Amino acid sequence: MNDWGARRRRTFSTPRWHDTGVDFTTAAETYVRQVMDFYDSRARWHRRFYRASGVAAILGASSLPLLSVLDMAGKTVIVSGVGCLVAVTTALKEFYRWDTSWVLLRRTEADLTLAYTAYTAAKDPGAPPDPRAAHALLHQVLRIREEESLRFFRNLPSPADPALQPHDPSHDQSRDRPPAAAG
Repeated sequence: MNDWGARRRRTFSTPRWHDTGVDFTTAAETYVRQVMDFYDSRARWHRRFYRASGVAAILGASSLPLLSVLDMAGKTVIVSGVGCLVAVTTALKEFYRWDTSWVLLRRTEADLTLAYTAYTAAKDPGAPPDPRAAHALLHQVLRIREEESLRFFRNLPSPADPALQPHDPSHDQSRDRPPAAAG
């Protein structure tokens, strides 16, 4: 159960807008709550992956010196296996960037919650639903999600980035320059 009394649905995919047959305002509010749940769930999973991969890498790497001095059967296989576990865990952590994603998803969820809270605080409890306010809320939610997407892709390293290219010392132009005169 979530905070709104509805049964919590699996949030593995992004919520989609569905015409549920209820009034527009109710459908918009339901959609926004589902989007908030989605971002909250993803942020929790990214936090878990980040922490679990960090702990696995630390424990594996710190156990390697101990494993290398022990006298046991299959020592080579065990040390190699633990080394591979550390390498794979570290590579996955770097590839998926769970730390960055966790922060970005949590920030987006907080922005969505703030927008929804402001929307609900501005509602008059005795007044009929206001479709214009619901339209404005949906517009704000879509803008927040677009900003999240742009921030995510802006932070991805590009293969064309010079910092990611291998350095070839034979093309280092600083060798061809005369040394600077001492002042």
